[in-house]
Amino acid sequence: MNCEWKDKLLSALPSQSVFIDERSLEKYSKDYYYFSPVLLRELEACLAECIVRPQTEAELDTVLSICAAYAVPITVRGSGTGNYGQAIPLSGGVVLDMSAMNQVLRLEGDLITVQSGIRMGKMEQFSRQHGFELRVYPSTFQKATIGGFISGGSGGIGSITWGTIWDGLVHSIKVKTVEKVPRTLTIQGEALLPYIHNYGTAGIITELSIFLSPKNEWEQWAITFDEFSKALCFGMTLAEIPAITKRLLSIHEWPLPASFTPLHLPKDKAVCLLEIASSDSALIYELAEQWGGEIALQTPAEQYHRGVGVSDFTWNHTTLWAMKENPAVTYLQTRFSTDDCLTQIEKLQADFPELTMHIELMRNHGQLTVSGLPVFVFSTDEHLRRLIEACEAIGVSVASPHTWRLEFGGRSPELRKLIKLKQENDPQGLLNPHKLVYETRDAERVV
Repeated sequence: MNCEWKDKLLSALPSQSVFIDERSLEKYSKDYYYFSPVLLRELEACLAECIVRPQTEAELDTVLSICAAYAVPITVRGSGTGNYGQAIPLSGGVVLDMSAMNQVLRLEGDLITVQSGIRMGKMEQFSRQHGFELRVYPSTFQKATIGGFISGGSGGIGSITWGTIWDGLVHSIKVKTVEKVPRTLTIQGEALLPYIHNYGTAGIITELSIFLSPKNEWEQWAITFDEFSKALCFGMTLAEIPAITKRLLSIHEWPLPASFTPLHLPKDKAVCLLEIASSDSALIYELAEQWGGEIALQTPAEQYHRGVGVSDFTWNHTTLWAMKENPAVTYLQTRFSTDDCLTQIEKLQADFPELTMHIELMRNHGQLTVSGLPVFVFSTDEHLRRLIEACEAIGVSVASPHTWRLEFGGRSPELRKLIKLKQENDPQGLLNPHKLVYETRDAERVV
């Protein structure tokens, strides 16, 4: 590729905004893709040719204009906490690091407007100081940016009440197009859907207005059970009790809890990790007793977000802790039947006893959803293929974390609209190339 574009960026931007040294290229060309042995093998050699960290909207416009003029690929990055290679450049070019555009712009009622590079931990802290809190955030929230979460995430802490990022979390966004004269688009309402979880393939999000909820005082719990089935039944019963306000309901089969060493959990027990409003916590004791649960941990609300919390062992952090014990561990992303999940789990583990269950209970369009992130030791691609086929054969849907292709690994409910928007906003196909391959035959394969 002609390197004249790199000289243009170096001369047009301040030195603190452009990096071409080897260490920066290596660091900012990677995300948490190593959760998948398949992605680790396939993407390890991918590197950007230049890292750009715009400090202002004017600098961003300059970057986009130069890249459009020289047809330079652009991969947008928040803090690189995604697991599927969303922020890894497959075609060299520029990694656009948005983390310096990180300010709270305004708070109006329950609506917070921020720049896309702000970390969600900062948003949570700011919101709680003003009587509000984030509705949904990932287990990586202390590092993850809001732009990265909306572009590459799905659910997280809070999803048991508020659902996913598709469930009315976002009020509006501002998006930049990749053209010689970049346009700024304001998107809201139904038009938001194809911009959510699109891996930054149809425009660069610069601002977001996000709905908050009133602040609660959260207690953290770890309740252990002799059997995983009892832990799951307890969790599903709790999930359907509206009188108990919940932020987290995460269930783990032994030996997963053995890797949660800071929690000091008892041996050979399944565990349910909870965040429950202090005002409702008295109801937990009776319910736990009904299902044979024992209280292993109860942390008062005064300790919330101070040091290690139970949410640090949930969602994708669960796999991270398991990998510390055994680096060969990986995982799947599945959705079980709400009515028949125990039977499906029993069938899967009969054929694949190496699976250890991890369940996150959440809402999806208001309905209780049994989201599975089971872990296992990776052996071969063929074993992974057979496992995915076995899931699908019994009605367990799989969103594979072992592909960088948005259509096949992510959730693309508005794929055809997304393709149209990409063609309008990114006419040269420069944004995150090869993550969205939009030939008709590929689009038809999406369920």
